[in-house]
Amino acid sequence: MQHRWTSTRVTAGALHYAAGLLLAWLALYLEPALANRFETIGGGFSGSSGVKREWLQMFFIVIGGLSLLGAVLAVVVPHKNALYLNFNNWKQSAIIMLVIATVFFVIAGLL
Repeated sequence: MQHRWTSTRVTAGALHYAAGLLLAWLALYLEPALANRFETIGGGFSGSSGVKREWLQMFFIVIGGLSLLGAVLAVVVPHKNALYLNFNNWKQSAIIMLVIATVFFVIAGLL
């Protein structure tokens, strides 16, 4: 009698369950390492608010730079292909991305 080897199929529900368990484990595993990194609320504030401020400022600068890059690319990329997403509305896209970049740069400047 020969045994026929078949591959087992993992269902989508099992993958979601495994991914959820992995994320929960990572959150519990990494939390003690980050516990003293930022401010704690207890008997007042303790920790390094300067680190948070610098991190947020750099975050807004990077996001503003990416938005500015998107605005420049909306203008610079040729608009001859009708299948291109910004074939008709590239001017509006560039203006919106420029406004978003300006908002992020202003927020970074106010921090």
